[in-house]
Amino acid sequence: MNLFQWVAVIVIGGLLLVEVVRAVRKRRLGWPKMFRISVWLGAAICILNPDIVSGVAKTIGIGRGADVLIYVVTLTFIATTFYFYSRYMRLQRQITDLARYLAIQEARQPETPLADHDH
Repeated sequence: MNLFQWVAVIVIGGLLLVEVVRAVRKRRLGWPKMFRISVWLGAAICILNPDIVSGVAKTIGIGRGADVLIYVVTLTFIATTFYFYSRYMRLQRQITDLARYLAIQEARQPETPLADHDH
């Protein structure tokens, strides 16, 4: 193993440990937590054995493992950007709807003058 592999695996191991400890403390292991743990495990395995990524690349018709990683990261970035943009727009609409609702609820009726009975 080279220096990068040692450092990366130690850092990933620490991040993986944090994820597992948080899951155990909360006594809850939902799919987002399982997904993150799986990603960290996959990253550690691929760093420890880079031939796995090269093998996958050749299997799907891409020459190098690095190219596969670039494609996956790029597509993931684009998908994540679209996802969070749509969430942002939905939140903006909800805030607008809430502000509109509050404005209507708190609107004051114009005061009507009292009729003069004795004057």
